[in-house]
Amino acid sequence: MRRAITGFAGLAVAAALGGCVTTSTTAPNTAPLELGMTPQAASIALGVPLEPVAGQGASRTYVARLPAATPGLTPVDGLVWLQFRAGRLTGFKRDWHMGPGPTRPF
Repeated sequence: MRRAITGFAGLAVAAALGGCVTTSTTAPNTAPLELGMTPQAASIALGVPLEPVAGQGASRTYVARLPAATPGLTPVDGLVWLQFRAGRLTGFKRDWHMGPGPTRPF
């Protein structure tokens, strides 16, 4: 009998706490990208063309320039650096660049 009461109380607590759980309203910054994508698939997922920066053959580094939705007087570019090895996405990094001028990945 004691186990039944403890089990029922545990279920009641779990149900009460389950009603408090909400889904996240903020999307992760990596939502459209998945490791193993091809450059063409990554370009389609981001919605912008990829610009080659370094490398040759199937191992290259690209940059995608995304318009950043930041209010203000200074223009801000949102950059995504993408590393491909053997034609597949192996890593990526987001970066911000303010105003005109050269940009470097590292």
